[in-house]
Amino acid sequence: MAIPREIKAVHVRRAGVRIGRDGIPSSRHSTRYDVVVDDERLPPKYVLSVACELATGRHLLPGDFSGGAEANGFLRQLGFAIVDKRGRVVASP
Repeated sequence: MAIPREIKAVHVRRAGVRIGRDGIPSSRHSTRYDVVVDDERLPPKYVLSVACELATGRHLLPGDFSGGAEANGFLRQLGFAIVDKRGRVVASP
């Protein structure tokens, strides 16, 4: 399964709010990159999973799509910066 194109920037922002409220499950932390959503650094794949649920009502599981280039590229196209764990911008909108 690919990342659903129904996911828009508004869903990513809403996902950031939900994650800020509910937290990140221990198994869903990122290892190499974060996406910056409203000045918060969050795990890209988890953000997309939550955003998918908000956009489509369907769960997007970690194995349904790849991290790195696929997830980061999708988020960058929606206007979000990707940073490495040191905080260096590796992809900007």
